[in-house]
Amino acid sequence: MIRTLLACSLVLTLSGTSAFAQDAAPEISLELNRATASSEGGCQLVFFGHNGLDQDFEEVTWRLAVFGSDGVFRNLLGLPLGALSAGKRRVVQYNLPTACAELSEIIVNDVATCSLADDTGADSDACLSQLTVSSRTDIAFGL
Repeated sequence: MIRTLLACSLVLTLSGTSAFAQDAAPEISLELNRATASSEGGCQLVFFGHNGLDQDFEEVTWRLAVFGSDGVFRNLLGLPLGALSAGKRRVVQYNLPTACAELSEIIVNDVATCSLADDTGADSDACLSQLTVSSRTDIAFGL
């Protein structure tokens, strides 16, 4: 009886994992991976991007809004990831003059460039409509 329950539990777990993997929608993900103090007293931010879509991009650049620990807007940044092929991962560093402890949140404010790498070079809305963001730092990162 215990073996049967364990076998059923294993089958349900495996089938649930498989169904979840199949249901996961393709996306572009952007992660605030690290925030460390720079030697100049500012904050070095490291972003990790991944193109999980089946289309290549010639150029991808997001506009980010930075907020201080008081919740007040500080500045806008352009975060260029450059060309981003399907399945490609890329790491980008950005140095801010503000100390990391003085930052509370960064949001993706807009998309500056999201050009497909096809014959047309057309702009795509996928860089925002299929974007997910996350943070591994104490700084919130959102849309």
